[in-house]
Amino acid sequence: MSRSDAHRGYAPAASGGRPRLIDLMLPWAAGILVTLVAELAVAVVVWDWVAGDDPSKVASPARTILFLHLPSAICIALGTWAAAALHRSPSRDSRVRHALAAFAPAVALQLVIYVSQGSDLTVVTFLVQFVVLPAGCAVGFLADRLRNG
Repeated sequence: MSRSDAHRGYAPAASGGRPRLIDLMLPWAAGILVTLVAELAVAVVVWDWVAGDDPSKVASPARTILFLHLPSAICIALGTWAAAALHRSPSRDSRVRHALAAFAPAVALQLVIYVSQGSDLTVVTFLVQFVVLPAGCAVGFLADRLRNG
């Protein structure tokens, strides 16, 4: 690399010449995969074992929080933890990149959920899901921080 390239800001990536976006791909893929598999397991448990053929068994607000939103927060926490755990140095050393690696999968999946609900999205549903997302992300990020000291 010539001095003129360095002057223009064309410095090689810190991770052995790989672009920095590549350092985020594995954590994002892991975060999305872990979250989706956990959500699928929760859906099977709730809808097949708990509710059975009668969705009214989870129709009360307390049961909705207990059987849908709390497990969803746990799934988001697991996905955030997986994404943060697979994010490696030197990209991990940047707080912004590490937060982006950890939180982007959960936020992207939540945006997909909002879009897929379309006109069925109510203010209450939006607010509850908006509380579940940061709660799950915070727990998953804290678990990664505790694991790494």
